[in-house]
Amino acid sequence: MGELEPRVSKLEWRVDNHSSQLTRLHNATSELRDELHNINKSLLQIKWLALGGAVVLVGDSLGIGSMMKLIGA
Repeated sequence: MGELEPRVSKLEWRVDNHSSQLTRLHNATSELRDELHNINKSLLQIKWLALGGAVVLVGDSLGIGSMMKLIGA
């Protein structure tokens, strides 16, 4: 029975160490999820800005701007 105490103590230390590592990993995962969400929002803004610019360029090349002026809009 005396030889089990050091082994049990070592296992308890490992479990405590793993528990703290899991907590750190969970926190890091949450932070990474937030950063990915922010990156996704930025990419969506860039996409819609580029799409709007493309629509303006196509509309300008087709003469929609002058047609809008004739209509009075």
